[in-house]
Amino acid sequence: MGKRGVQYFTLSEIEPRIWFMLTGCDFCCKGCFRPARDGGGTLLSAEETLERAEQACLKYYGQLPPKAMITGGEPTLDREYLMALVTGLKAKGFKEIILMSNGYEIGQQENYASELVDAGLTEAHIDVKAFSEDIHIWYTGKSNKQVLNAVRMLNDTGIELLIQTVYMPGIVDDKEIERIAEFLSTVNKAMKHRINPFTPTFAFEEVTRRPTIEEIEQAYKLAAKHLPNAIISRSCYREYPTPPAQETWITVYPDLTFKQRSIKDQEEDRIAWLSQARAIPKEEILQALNRADVGYVQELTEVIMKKSPIYLAPSTNQKGVK
Repeated sequence: MGKRGVQYFTLSEIEPRIWFMLTGCDFCCKGCFRPARDGGGTLLSAEETLERAEQACLKYYGQLPPKAMITGGEPTLDREYLMALVTGLKAKGFKEIILMSNGYEIGQQENYASELVDAGLTEAHIDVKAFSEDIHIWYTGKSNKQVLNAVRMLNDTGIELLIQTVYMPGIVDDKEIERIAEFLSTVNKAMKHRINPFTPTFAFEEVTRRPTIEEIEQAYKLAAKHLPNAIISRSCYREYPTPPAQETWITVYPDLTFKQRSIKDQEEDRIAWLSQARAIPKEEILQALNRADVGYVQELTEVIMKKSPIYLAPSTNQKGVK
């Protein structure tokens, strides 16, 4: 079994749960904002990853949380590693094991989806970047046939499934999102489809502007014609430009160093990544940052509350004990 790069684990202060941030990706999305895409981190086997994650949870919560989120980068690159990770999480008593993926490897490899579910996976979030193959290839460098196949394969397992699409004006706009929704409705009329607004802040390439509120609403309206469970999200704006009322993430590095990372810390990480990956001085990136203004985020939140109020309902769970 191979090893994967682990950038860090994230623990929530809102409710006990852990994220596994794995590095490396098989896509080269032009608008990516994740430093984990380009590799790095600490190479660990699945067993070593589980051991350190358990130690982090016990130290912070005093117990293992019920929910684990596996993200990246792209978690599915090493099938054997991911299977062992999911199997191990289930054996340790995790009730919810959620995979966040672009779906490419799942759709390309026979029985990958069903074996993940058999191993203990309870939910998958799949990014469908575009329905048109030419757009998908231009944006990610890969075909979307495998991604669409992954949606079918995961749906066939009966697993909880959420599809996400980023609205990018002039690239993946309302008509393209409707085509995605039409496809999803042929797979499962009850499919959950989340539409996220693109933000050029910290995007690897500034491929487009942010969408207007009216554009997002139009895309939702078209998607909802085909999928009653379509929703709008502000997830791409969840960290910017204003921080939450309290710090809500604890970063635990593979050496088990704990750090309560602020919005500023995350911003600096992404600036450093962009500066190194694109060989651009940090000062130039700071000058070029295209931030969402507070008014836009507030208006977007109001629209979401009207369309999908349950989605934004605050958690009633208590903070875990350190």
